Amino acid sequence: MIVKDSNVYDSIGIEAGLAVFELCNYVHNEEWINQFSVTDFYGIIWSGSKKISHFINHQEISVPKNHFLFIAPGVSHKFSTETNADAYFIVFKQEFYSKSIEDNLRLENSLLFSCDLVNVVQNNICSAPLFESSYLKYFFSDFKNDLDIKLAHNLLERIVLNGQIEILDINNQFIQDDFDVELASKFKKLLQQNVNDHKQVTFYIDRLFVTKRRLDKATQIVFKKSAKEMIVDELMKNAKILLANSKMSIKDIALDLNFLQETNFTAFFKKNSGISPTKFRQNTPN
Repeated sequence: MIVKDSNVYDSIGIEAGLAVFELCNYVHNEEWINQFSVTDFYGIIWSGSKKISHFINHQEISVPKNHFLFIAPGVSHKFSTETNADAYFIVFKQEFYSKSIEDNLRLENSLLFSCDLVNVVQNNICSAPLFESSYLKYFFSDFKNDLDIKLAHNLLERIVLNGQIEILDINNQFIQDDFDVELASKFKKLLQQNVNDHKQVTFYIDRLFVTKRRLDKATQIVFKKSAKEMIVDELMKNAKILLANSKMSIKDIALDLNFLQETNFTAFFKKNSGISPTKFRQNTPN
């Protein structure tokens, strides 16, 4: 259980423009329901690990497990009294989401939050258990600093983009192309900053809020390589720079690149270059 006290969100989350509630704790609270049926709030229901039902304009809507239901401001909706323990309701104001003109246009012009359409889309960000245990925590913050707000905004943006791509929004091709470039560029920057310490793809997808498959798609489109191939290339580049331009021993270079053993580094280098680090250094002009 993540949300325990609605007063916390009355005073903190709502003022920041974003709040998330565990539905099973609130579906019988009429005051709470009325508060988030006003025109100021956009709504997203995440079904969690099981199918749930929700009512939009008096019509019962089935939301399969690990799916999002998007609700536009002012739309009449009602919560089912039989709700999963891990289903959540995300509410946000336009000013929280729209950090730029592009954000504002994407939100206002999207078919995702429509008064006329019901949009239920699969969560392609990650599995239901991982989404609840690792990603939702970024919404549960006191928002006392810019980093907290940025992390929550990034995840909200990822959910919205996931939805827009899934429903083939009118601007989907442009959104997806732009997102591929943005995602691949962010990954490359993270890679350059962290590759010596973090050599696994999981480190990067956790920080970019995407699946490995989605990251690989972006890097293949932009760089013609998988994420793993880019990690190897970046490590090899760093290794070659140190071998060619420093007087560090092979052992020290291995330690600098966070290989536990010199033999592990030598095997890695030879596998990806065809020669040993020592041979590479000997063949490199000083």
